[in-house]
Amino acid sequence: MLEFIDTHCHIIPGVDDGPPDMDTSLAMARMAIADGITDIVATPHIVEGYYDGSDREQRIAQLRKSFTSAGIDLRLSAGAEVPMSTCMAGDKTFLKSLAINGGRFLLMETAGTSFDQVAQAAYRVRLCGLYPILAHPERTIFVQKRPNRLNEIMEHDQIYCQLTAASIEGVFGKTIKKTSLFLAKSGMIHLVASDAHSTGKRAPLLSNCYKILCEELGETAARTIMLQNPSRVLESSKLERPALDAGDIPKRGHFLKLFQRKQSSDYTG
Repeated sequence: MLEFIDTHCHIIPGVDDGPPDMDTSLAMARMAIADGITDIVATPHIVEGYYDGSDREQRIAQLRKSFTSAGIDLRLSAGAEVPMSTCMAGDKTFLKSLAINGGRFLLMETAGTSFDQVAQAAYRVRLCGLYPILAHPERTIFVQKRPNRLNEIMEHDQIYCQLTAASIEGVFGKTIKKTSLFLAKSGMIHLVASDAHSTGKRAPLLSNCYKILCEELGETAARTIMLQNPSRVLESSKLERPALDAGDIPKRGHFLKLFQRKQSSDYTG
């Protein structure tokens, strides 16, 4: 059985719109293990005035203890799903405290935002010395309408993209599935994660998506996206774009040129 690392999962109970209690978290963990997932990055939503993630390590330690008591062998790492407003604020110390596994990758929320907002927030994160991972860009309207523009944000391969497995499977509808496959086939996706919130529609499952990507992209590309790059995230190593057959991969834009107007001169993060 293949071993997957899920780099985006809402499994900590009682902090966001994920599991409401420990029993649900344990049920999610059992589902993940049965599907071949060995490691999960716990990524609760950071919400200003509600949850700042400062007690994630304590909550994860408690979750680990509950796993051990229940006989669940699943490794957990700390992360967070960080909103645009927090990224735009550019608080270097705070953003670094939210990085995945204490490393250099930051999972950045993209839903309900515009191209300019995502681009500027990603630039701010880079100024902090972190590498943004754009969470579920396929669910963003501007990407659905003009998916090629995503490459403009990913200039120089210092900004990365993560699809949701359920999007590729069609759980969120035909438009999001179509957008997801376009992005994957165009070489713009580095990672796929579950973005699980429960044991229902949004469950911690990855194996079926892996099979789909093997069929659509080939096994080499699927392994890069779903096996190799997730491991690199935990190690803070550079992520790789999947090796695809020669095709019409969209040309990259000039994201940094749009925002390098001496913005660093007024940066105080």
